[in-house]
Amino acid sequence: MAEPPVEEGAPVPADAIDPDLIKLRRSRPKISIVTALGIVVLCAVFLLRLGPDRHFAGEPETATAVATADVAAGKIEVERHIQIEAEPEMAQAIRSMKNKGDLGLRIVPVRGTGDRVWLALPGDGWELVSTSGRYTGRLRALDDVPLAPSIRAFSAGTPRPVFATAQAIRAGLAANKIKTVAGDELALTGSERVAFDVVDTTTSTIIVSIIERLPSANAWLSALRNAGIPASPAPPSPTDAALGQVRFDVAMPVADVTMKLEAGELWAARVEPVKRHFATTWATLAKSGPQGFTVDGATVPESQVDLVGIYVARPIPSDAYILLVGENPKTYWHVMPITITLAVLGLLFLWALVRAIKRDVLPTRA
Repeated sequence: MAEPPVEEGAPVPADAIDPDLIKLRRSRPKISIVTALGIVVLCAVFLLRLGPDRHFAGEPETATAVATADVAAGKIEVERHIQIEAEPEMAQAIRSMKNKGDLGLRIVPVRGTGDRVWLALPGDGWELVSTSGRYTGRLRALDDVPLAPSIRAFSAGTPRPVFATAQAIRAGLAANKIKTVAGDELALTGSERVAFDVVDTTTSTIIVSIIERLPSANAWLSALRNAGIPASPAPPSPTDAALGQVRFDVAMPVADVTMKLEAGELWAARVEPVKRHFATTWATLAKSGPQGFTVDGATVPESQVDLVGIYVARPIPSDAYILLVGENPKTYWHVMPITITLAVLGLLFLWALVRAIKRDVLPTRA
């Protein structure tokens, strides 16, 4: 039997449900101005930060061959997929590690670019990157990569060896500016350490092996003197018991010693030239006269010097570029979906921001 209809406005029994309360609509959730504005700003920031990746993702997969000199001169647009022919200066490599124990990357300057072009190579030296001297990857401004501050700090604070010929050193003594074998010009302050080796053509070293016929250093010394070789034990420790060898110094050229060893049938011996190491500073070397390079009171003729090593801490130019070797546009396929998602999310919350401003800020019309 159906219940009689309840008269409108009649009191509702205590154990019954008021039908008017059931019909009440819940209020819609409100997005505040701060929330909407914050999400809009975040979306805009991430869209801007994804700009370089989005640009590179649109590059063709086949790299464009460009000249290294054009890259150094700033004629090539960044975020390009390019290929350059370069000779990395591996002796100047800087290792940049992402995590402790990780091989990270080797950041290497390109020869002849004045440190304006760098290569980011894998940290594993066994990994083959190029067999033809051509390197392919993503071109970026050095300051746009996260590792730039650490690379710049290391380069500016750590002296690295560069090499120049004796003629280049002589030409740069007066101006305190030299040209390295890599083709770079360096300005020197005077405090830089300088070192070079010179082969002493008047002396040599004999390294002999202890054998049954000559079982001791004294036996070898007698045999050498009998062969007409005025040998003397090489300081500080001529005998190497582990290798069974003895070293002797001889005041004779290598060719003459070799001839006498063959004449005396002393086959268990070899002859090596003697190198003299000289070290000083650029300020001291700059005082050298025309007769040669003056180091510690000794004058070394330039004709005897091949290369001179100079330890220089030089900052990286502000307009330097780096080629991230191995990066390809197809690996950035995810950038466009993320961009679309951020754009849609930003537009939705921009609409919510407008509604919140109308609701909470603008006056309500009567």
